[in-house]
Amino acid sequence: MKKLLFSSLCLLSTLFAFSQISIVRSDVFEANDTIPEIYYGFENDNDCVATQEVMPENLVFGSQSAFPLIMLDSAIYYQPSEIDPNGVFEAANCAYLTKEEFMMFLKIDEAKVELIGLQAQMPMSETETIDIKFDETVALYNFPCEMGNTNDAIGTTMDKRPLSDFQEMIGDYYTWLAAMYDSVRFFVQVDVNSTFDEFGTIKFVGDSIKNGEYEYLREDLKMITFVDVQLRQKSNGNYVSIGTLGYTDMPKSDTTYSHNYWTKNNKKPILTIAYNFDKSSIHSMTFRYEYTSFVNTDIVANLNVYPNPTSKYINFSIDNCEDYELYIFSTDGRLINKSVLQSDNTLIDISNYRSGVYLYQILGKNNTLIAGGEFVKE
Repeated sequence: MKKLLFSSLCLLSTLFAFSQISIVRSDVFEANDTIPEIYYGFENDNDCVATQEVMPENLVFGSQSAFPLIMLDSAIYYQPSEIDPNGVFEAANCAYLTKEEFMMFLKIDEAKVELIGLQAQMPMSETETIDIKFDETVALYNFPCEMGNTNDAIGTTMDKRPLSDFQEMIGDYYTWLAAMYDSVRFFVQVDVNSTFDEFGTIKFVGDSIKNGEYEYLREDLKMITFVDVQLRQKSNGNYVSIGTLGYTDMPKSDTTYSHNYWTKNNKKPILTIAYNFDKSSIHSMTFRYEYTSFVNTDIVANLNVYPNPTSKYINFSIDNCEDYELYIFSTDGRLINKSVLQSDNTLIDISNYRSGVYLYQILGKNNTLIAGGEFVKE
């Protein structure tokens, strides 16, 4: 009986220790952060792979060969003043660009992360943008984030403007539209539903993901973004979507289902998995990227990088070069240079680089990792 009681206490102690992981302000990104990532997925938004084929039961992740698209990228977080010179989002202290090309403006403090508004491309224009500020901020995270916490938040805004503001943009169609409509309304709604539903340990053993074993707190997240541009009818005051006129694809609604694996001191989830609606299949996996020196000798023959160290030029020499792409990173993961290696010898001017160690990756077709290494700028 004593042995059983002792075992039970040990088990409870272990579970209690794991459950103590919580995400606080210092575990989340801030302006001026650049976080390297590696993305495994599909070019087509509708393509997926069965969850059971790529999701290991023991949460030990390696290289993801089931995905045809592999991309190295960085999540970059900006000072809002760099993008919002007019101070529309004056309370924001961080901004970032989503894959859907929305610039999101956040207010981050010790208590929470709030979405203040977003900047998006104006429909029917390739150059104009619109600033959309929510009537009330949308709480994305409330600190500390702990097991069992839930968050439901909705943000809406309706920005009304005279149709005449868009006369130049609309061009030849303006006279026809102005006969029936007098104003434009931009409608945006963001719904956030999340639960921190699981904790445990996760392990990475791949060539270019952040290897190691980590305690995690998983966020089950559903986010819906709805955008519409509406015209007000002169005859009755009702609004109709501009999409009904056939000029643009409106309204737009995007729903994402994802699991975010949060860990301590890593600034953002170390792994994000994007699912279909019932989580039976996976569209993509985005890992925290970490440089790993790697050379695939079956693909690359006689790779030479010289002189090393160097102060001005560095040469990449590869036998039978096949239009490989060269990426050069600083040691903190920032992408410094991207070049196409179009011949057996490619000379790169690094005279403007700061002195120090730099990392390089050479990628082949479908962004397959071919080779990697480092050099020193004197």
